[in-house]
Amino acid sequence: MMTDTVPAPVIPSTEDQLVAATEEVSLEDKLVHVHDENCQHDHEHEPAAAAEPQGRNDYDLLETNGTKDQTTDPLVKIYFEAKEIFSKAMERLNQIPEGADKELIENHKDEIVSVTSDLMRAFLMDEKACIMNQRILKLAEQYETYVQTYNPEGTSTATVESEEEGAEQQTTIYTKDSVVFVIWILFSGQQFVHCVQTLGFAITEFESIRPRMLELRASCHMALRNYKGCTEDLEEVLNIKPDQIEVHSMLGNVYYATHQAQDAIGHFKAFVEVAHPDARTLPNAYYALATLTLQSAPSGATKKKSNQALKQAAALKDAQDYYKKAQSADNRFRELYGVATGFNEIKRTAVMAFQARSAGRNGMLLDDPTPALLDASEALKKSFKSPAISSCANCGRTDNIANEGRSQDLKPKPLIKCAKCSKVAYCSRPCQITHWNNTHKNACNKK
Repeated sequence: MMTDTVPAPVIPSTEDQLVAATEEVSLEDKLVHVHDENCQHDHEHEPAAAAEPQGRNDYDLLETNGTKDQTTDPLVKIYFEAKEIFSKAMERLNQIPEGADKELIENHKDEIVSVTSDLMRAFLMDEKACIMNQRILKLAEQYETYVQTYNPEGTSTATVESEEEGAEQQTTIYTKDSVVFVIWILFSGQQFVHCVQTLGFAITEFESIRPRMLELRASCHMALRNYKGCTEDLEEVLNIKPDQIEVHSMLGNVYYATHQAQDAIGHFKAFVEVAHPDARTLPNAYYALATLTLQSAPSGATKKKSNQALKQAAALKDAQDYYKKAQSADNRFRELYGVATGFNEIKRTAVMAFQARSAGRNGMLLDDPTPALLDASEALKKSFKSPAISSCANCGRTDNIANEGRSQDLKPKPLIKCAKCSKVAYCSRPCQITHWNNTHKNACNKK
């Protein structure tokens, strides 16, 4: 039984609330994705290690490329198992008439419960294997009517106080599947603030799916740019299930994006040590380690055999080794998927650093890459110390909205930086207020 401090899950009551963007958005897809000739979105203003998700999942490219059976990556196996469960459930769902009147629900209640159970199972296995559509939204209404009418075994109730003064308490009847259904709808519709609330309820109520709910909530936090909430949830997943190796890659990306180099290095190392050699995020992890190791190389080594010089040389060697492993993993990815890995900020930075060459006095390129790598190391140190802010943290706009209609003779107004931490900026005061209330007040460094 719930207390009045935990928000009860609520199935959206109107179709307008149910219908939203139907593309799944996972944390992994926000951090790294494949680019091919059909990739059309703008990369210019992507934050470090972040990108818009594709309409299709990378694993589907294995079937397109005819290489699905050439990998034993367990995540590939889980994805296609989830996709098969989803596909078969959809075939059965299409045999159920639409509508939520009592007679229809009575005649088809067993099929409604069975299909809902399988769809929720597929979603919990891998949300990217499940595509939200109008028929599934209609099923949500049917399943909710079934739960409210029959109060089946496993049903619970939650009572919450209304925020309106003098209003009566509200009691919600729910099952685990009905709560997961709400989460799927909100997550698919990118209604992340509401999804975080319902995920918090599920995390408290359902111990068996707690790690999965934490991972999904981390995705929502990432979408809302609440990096603190994102990392806390992912770290908690590892506390519960240390074998969730891919979470190390996710954490590495988030820490990289927030310029916490040592934390990023720790998680990327933990990932590459045990990751499957065909893991789709392995190239990205190695590119990140190459860059982070390079920027950690000591500066100012003047004597060749000094401690500082030895540490510097070791760091440069480790960085180059990571870069070679990244290229090797990249080639393997191309063999399997038929396309290159995403040219995101991590890969772009690594390529620029490790393909640079220094010229001698005669203008000829030097064989020794050390001078160029040291220059790149110093540049990386500066960029990690003072990361650029190029867009509004709330809406993604790249300039101040106050510039609209202003004379071109006037100096453009810059983005409005957070006065407390200076780590995020906004295009307008309304965006600043919205982002503060939604997420930033919990993540802001108020030093």
